[in-house]
Amino acid sequence: MKKQIILSVVLVAAMSLLACQKDEKQVIEFNELPEAAQTFVETHFSDKQVSIIYHDRELTDNEYEVIFSDGANIDFTKKGEWDEVEDRDADGVPQAIIPQAILDYVSTNHNGQYIVQIGKERNNYEVELNSTVEIVFDKNGQFIRYDD
Repeated sequence: MKKQIILSVVLVAAMSLLACQKDEKQVIEFNELPEAAQTFVETHFSDKQVSIIYHDRELTDNEYEVIFSDGANIDFTKKGEWDEVEDRDADGVPQAIIPQAILDYVSTNHNGQYIVQIGKERNNYEVELNSTVEIVFDKNGQFIRYDD
């Protein structure tokens, strides 16, 4: 009985915290991005116009999202490191940010296609080609599998 009461109190408290959690997504200015993110945008996306920048402060995460006027976007960690890049333009994601092993694999096995999205996960990279093929690579850029 005692365990049930404690469990009930914990559940009610957890539900209250979740209900009270408000959306902390705020629009910010370019100069409010971490310095590493600013440098990344200036280096690899200097030809694009920034449309809006969000700073998303969640309970367990703190990240930034830069959206360009052409629809391209970049997600950054709280330290300003890119987490995911999407650019569906004719050239796709800038090749300078893609590990060479991944570029080599795509060039060899998907000639004429290019990467329109790349995301870093804990131990791998997930990429999407302009043909909508999705491929998973390990952290060293070695092919693991095709994804659904």
